[in-house]
Amino acid sequence: MMRGIIRVLLLLLLLMIVLTGCRQAQEVFYYQGILFEGFDPMKHQPSEEFSKFVRPDKVFLSAKEIKSLKRCVDLLKEKNLFFLLQYADRFVVVNSPYSFADKPQMSVYIDKEKVTLDFSIGDDWKNKLLNSNLGLMENSSKFHFRGTPELPNLLRIVLHEIGHLVEYDQLKFNWKGKFIEHPLNKDFVNISWDRMRYWKDKEGFSEKLQTIHSLEALDTFLRWFQEESSFFSLSSSMGMNEDFAEAFVYYYLDTYFDYTISFILNETVLINDLQTINTFREKKFKFISEIGRE
Repeated sequence: MMRGIIRVLLLLLLLMIVLTGCRQAQEVFYYQGILFEGFDPMKHQPSEEFSKFVRPDKVFLSAKEIKSLKRCVDLLKEKNLFFLLQYADRFVVVNSPYSFADKPQMSVYIDKEKVTLDFSIGDDWKNKLLNSNLGLMENSSKFHFRGTPELPNLLRIVLHEIGHLVEYDQLKFNWKGKFIEHPLNKDFVNISWDRMRYWKDKEGFSEKLQTIHSLEALDTFLRWFQEESSFFSLSSSMGMNEDFAEAFVYYYLDTYFDYTISFILNETVLINDLQTINTFREKKFKFISEIGRE
């Protein structure tokens, strides 16, 4: 008899939890006038370039996800950067292997797995490094990257995708990924990309990254990156579009959040401020600052 009562109580408790979760989940919400939506295949139709990667599942936004998105809005508003959010007509949370800016629609689609405050920009640096060089995996517990102040990677994603909208809207980059030279973008592109070699990056960045086979080699690479590279992150060299979007991110993080990122090995800071401003990075910041004033 007692066991039966306990089972009934447990079932009622479980039902209450499920119903509470359903009440908290939302399909859409506005915050400070910015529209956030869960993906709805009957409503959202990403451009063909991206639609094949999107799972056609209806997405509901949990209370935790809503809190995470609101926090990013607040972080930007605190630094008087709210206007950046207004580049996008909407932000859509979607089941996709990556986030993307659907430039013709001026919409930002955010991978649902990334909508969290529990994964920092430093965590993302480590994740991208290990994905680029699996040989470092066995030593991965010995190093990490730390941002000051610590900021959620979700904020970086939002800024990155807004950067793509700016690049498309103001610099006329080809939204399908193939680069087309244009008077509005050539000054930026010529900093890191070699026109005479079919627009390959001037540094051989990917080759350098993939030849790291030890912690000593990683230290050497990151010191070179800090002092000599024109890029701002490990993914900047993927293409001109990514180069601009990442420079856009770190222009605003550096200028308004005084953000720096450091390399930590065996709990010792080996390299402070990996994105130390050199001549090349200064040119990119100047370019982006001038866009912001237009």
